[in-house]
Amino acid sequence: MSPIHLLCDNSLIRAMIEWINGALVTLAASISVDNPAGLAAIFFITVSCDIGIPFPFVLDTIVFFTAYKMGALSWPVLLVLVMLLGGSLLGTSILYWASRLLGTRFVDWLGRRSKLLRRNLERFQNRLGRWTIPVIVAARLTPGLMQVSTVAAGTMRIPYYQVVLASVFSFIVYDGTLLILGTLARLELGNVGPEYSAWIVICFVAIMAVVFLAIHLIRRARKPS
Repeated sequence: MSPIHLLCDNSLIRAMIEWINGALVTLAASISVDNPAGLAAIFFITVSCDIGIPFPFVLDTIVFFTAYKMGALSWPVLLVLVMLLGGSLLGTSILYWASRLLGTRFVDWLGRRSKLLRRNLERFQNRLGRWTIPVIVAARLTPGLMQVSTVAAGTMRIPYYQVVLASVFSFIVYDGTLLILGTLARLELGNVGPEYSAWIVICFVAIMAVVFLAIHLIRRARKPS
């Protein structure tokens, strides 16, 4: 008997897998022009993430699972990408213009609520120079620096179009990678039964968590004492 079947003998784990499978089926059904509420939820979750309200791995899982179940060139994937890009640009714009218009008052308000953001902001402002767009793209792809890069760009009055371009480029890199991973999983595991979809998503989330943790530890190790 395989390890997966041994694990599934546990009633608690089996119930969890069944719940995740049900949630995934509901997710797949919600991504449609006939269900504007589902698309709106994806849009506003993206806005929230970009302004700093975290929903860990929710959007990553949506992109990966939709590409895995529907195919990268499918209509549901296109709808998800439109919601993600639109929500990301709106969230980034809100944070950018609040930082630009309110300046140090807004930064001080954020600093009182997150000392980590304030320290990262002070370090990041020194990096914005000639290569503004690549620096912002790299920051948006680094856990914990997305909002920092937007606030820094706003307070330093970096041209808005550069922030938009950086947001689009980071979206292409990050979500394009998720689409590729979902498509590869679809090609390699296309004959796997639907009952294993939950295991595929759990493994994906676990890998993402390990990657984010590794990046965080590397960043901490590189900080000057």
